Amino acid sequence: MEEIYVYHSWMRNLLLIAVCFAFAALGIFIIIRGGHNFAGWYSIVFFGLGGLFVLGLIVKERITRKPFLIITKESVMMNGLKSWEIPFRDVESFFLTSSSKAQMIGIKYKADVEVQKMNDSSNLGRKVRRINDKLAGTQEAIPADGLSLKPQQLCDLLNERLK
Repeated sequence: MEEIYVYHSWMRNLLLIAVCFAFAALGIFIIIRGGHNFAGWYSIVFFGLGGLFVLGLIVKERITRKPFLIITKESVMMNGLKSWEIPFRDVESFFLTSSSKAQMIGIKYKADVEVQKMNDSSNLGRKVRRINDKLAGTQEAIPADGLSLKPQQLCDLLNERLK
């Protein structure tokens, strides 16, 4: 089986980036007009940095030619803020889930691996894992929005590689 490379899609993220920059520009306009400074600064910081972050991820992938996901016959590797490898031998299944409108690929680890991951986590890490499990039905998930593959296609592909 050949490796499959999945990148962030320019076209699928263009609207998100445009909306972020529009809200940041609105924040600048609010401050210039002498309106609510808190709302203006919040808009600039939150949306401006968010738009720059998404744009930065896409540009970084293109310049370095390092894809967001690399799917091999033995694992899936994710290159985001940090690199992360998910060996297929540890996974029972992958499933679609969403968290506040963001599509994610939930990872259902084998029972012993799930317990080990919980035990290896810090106190804060365990709390985050419990919250993730309650909200999304999984301790860990792969972001699937705005990629070169649709979330359902990616989930099906990952489940095929498990077999």
